[in-house]
Amino acid sequence: MQKALFVCIFFVNICVAQKADFNNINFSKADGIAKSYQSKNLLNLNEITFNITKDLETDVEKLRSIYVWICNNIANDFGLYTKNKRKRKRFKEDSIRLHEWNSEFKTLLFKRLLNRKKTICTGYAYLLKEMCSIVGIEAKIVNGFGRTSTVDFTTLTEANHSWNVVKINEKWYLCDPTWATGISFPEEGKFYFQFNEGYFLTTPQLFFKNHFPIEKEHSLLKNKTPTLQEFIEMPLLYGEAYNFLETHLYPTKMHQEIKQNDVFTFEYQLKKDIKVDDLKLVISSGSNERTVQPEINLQDKKLAITYQFKNRGFYDVHLYHQQKIIATYTFEISK
Repeated sequence: MQKALFVCIFFVNICVAQKADFNNINFSKADGIAKSYQSKNLLNLNEITFNITKDLETDVEKLRSIYVWICNNIANDFGLYTKNKRKRKRFKEDSIRLHEWNSEFKTLLFKRLLNRKKTICTGYAYLLKEMCSIVGIEAKIVNGFGRTSTVDFTTLTEANHSWNVVKINEKWYLCDPTWATGISFPEEGKFYFQFNEGYFLTTPQLFFKNHFPIEKEHSLLKNKTPTLQEFIEMPLLYGEAYNFLETHLYPTKMHQEIKQNDVFTFEYQLKKDIKVDDLKLVISSGSNERTVQPEINLQDKKLAITYQFKNRGFYDVHLYHQQKIIATYTFEISK
C-alpha cells in the first residue's frame, strides 16, 4: 500500500519543467546550424553566439543551438580536472595555498577554454550561461554534487560538479552540458565526443538522481527536494538512462534487503516505446555474473520488471538496454 501511495504522489508532481513542454518544436534546424558552425577558439564569443542563433525564432531553439554547439565543440579536459582535484587535496589544510591555487586554477581554466576549447564542468556551465546571456536568455550556474559510479561520498568534502538552470517562457529548466558532451578515458588520456540527448531539459525527478544542488531551490522540486543522505542512497543511474527514461519510479533506494524467494518489481516511466528484447537483467556476486529472465510488463510507456530472488547472498543487480548499462542496485538476500 505504501509503495502504491508513493507512485500516486509521484504522478501528481511530475507535471514540471521538462523537454516534453516543447514537443511542438522541431529542433532539427537548430541542431543542423550548431553542428555545422566551426570556430578555432572562443575569443569572439558574441560572433559565435550570433551566428548560431540569428536564424532561429524561439528562445528554446536558440538555447538548443547553443547547447548542441557546446556539446559538439568543447572537449572535456580530464587532465585539468585531475590536477585540480590533486591540488585541492594537497592544500586542504593550508588555506593560503588553497586560495592561491584556486586563483591560479580560474586563470588556467578560462585560458584553456578560450584558446583550446577544452574545459571541465565549471567551464561548460559558465559558457552556456554567457552564451545564453548574449541572446537574452536567463541562465544560472548550479554547483552541487554529481553522482557517478566512481564518486565516494565518504571522502567528498565539497561540491564536485556544476550544471545549469535556464529560464524559458518564465519557467526554469535543467540541463548538463558537461555530461552530455561525451566520454572520457583518463587511463588512455582520451576524450570522445558522444552527444547524450537526455541531459537537455531533463525531468527534475530524473535529473536529481545524479545531481544534488547546494542551493536546493535549483533542484526544481520545490519542497519535495530530498536530503543529501536520501540522494546518496538513491539507485545509481548511468548516462544511457537519460536517453529513454522519463523518470525512475521504484525502488527509491539503491540497497535492498529482502528474504529468499521474495519477488521484487522495478518500475520506470519511459520517454518512448522500446523493445522488451532489448532489456537485460544481470546479477553479479563479484566472482560470478549471470543474465536472468525476469517477467517484463510494458504498457503505455510504463515498464515493470519483476524477478524472484531465490539465492541467498549479496548481489549487484544491473539493468541493461541494448547492451548499455542503465542502473545498478545492491541486494542482500537473507533466509
